[in-house]
Amino acid sequence: MRHIAILTCLEACRVCTGAACLEAWNKRARQFSRYAGEEAQLNAFLHCNGCHSDPMSDPGIAEKLQRLTEIGVDIVHLGVCTVKQETGVLCPTIRILAEQLHQKGTEIVVGTH
Repeated sequence: MRHIAILTCLEACRVCTGAACLEAWNKRARQFSRYAGEEAQLNAFLHCNGCHSDPMSDPGIAEKLQRLTEIGVDIVHLGVCTVKQETGVLCPTIRILAEQLHQKGTEIVVGTH
């Protein structure tokens, strides 16, 4: 069984309910279509700790990443909000978090809905 988490942007939470990500997950649509017909479970939905937080020294984000490991998450989807619309480039904070997760053996997928 696949164990999935969704990582989103804290700033985007000002206007985002997470509904589109969860709808895509429930329907196994868009980036979640890869799990159609496969046993997979959504184990976590988390946010970064913000643009003004250094992810390398933030104890809160370290605790979040450790928790993902503890619950057996093997794939993390980066929400569409983690890619800057103006440039199409992944947020630098999210990139650091994705690299840390990847180093622990977690597969990273850019995109949700």
